[in-house]
Amino acid sequence: MNEALVRIQSEGPVLWITLNQGKSRNPLSSQMIASLTQALAAGYEDDSCRVIVLAAEGPVFSSGHDLKEMQPSEGEDRGAVRTRIANILENCAALMQGIVQAPKPVIACVQGTATAAGCQLVSACDLAIAASDAHFCTPGVNVGAFCTTPLVGIGRNLSRKHAMEMALTGDMFSADEAIKFGLINRHVAPEALHAETAALAQKIASRSAQSIRGGKAAFYRQIEMPLADAFDYANQVMLEGMTGGADAEEGRMAFIEKRSPVWHQE
Repeated sequence: MNEALVRIQSEGPVLWITLNQGKSRNPLSSQMIASLTQALAAGYEDDSCRVIVLAAEGPVFSSGHDLKEMQPSEGEDRGAVRTRIANILENCAALMQGIVQAPKPVIACVQGTATAAGCQLVSACDLAIAASDAHFCTPGVNVGAFCTTPLVGIGRNLSRKHAMEMALTGDMFSADEAIKFGLINRHVAPEALHAETAALAQKIASRSAQSIRGGKAAFYRQIEMPLADAFDYANQVMLEGMTGGADAEEGRMAFIEKRSPVWHQE
């Protein structure tokens, strides 16, 4: 992994993955996508890690795709350009889907601005805490390219009209508006951002990893189902969780015995 692109730090059961290209606005270049994918995969597999936080250095959380990388190089034909750009987009989509499908919660810790695919990265995370002066934008229309792929994740977080307002105007939206839209959970003073995100991550890390793993997967699966199918599926998952999981048994006994539960380490 290229440590110049991302910085890795563990705070107990919480793994912080920090985009470390602040001077260039933390673009989701092909190399950054590869480094993030690798760092996240390691976190998913690490039994000591229970929660992952995505953060960034500098004044920008992420400016999205590196537009310079999308330009044809000298002598490169149109077919080669299309193949190269398609590969970047596919790898980025895999990164975003991997976060949603991950067995562990992923929290975005957002400072500065998150634009285009950078905004998509925020939308892919399970939770998002932002600085009060953070801004969010899908500016593709400003450069003649609609933010179609960012809207996949953003459109699953926001109402359709709010998502389309972001995409059709290309405007910057404030942290207050991002809360109203449903893109972030809350915002705090910039100087409190790390502490607020760390406290949330540590709280979640203290819960049952077994129940979170199954519950997260079930949530994202049922949310796309018709209502009756969602209840049928969720009932089965909850039945298994309440009758077949060691942590569920431990949780019940701890409640009855009026003590703190001791979760299985996994």
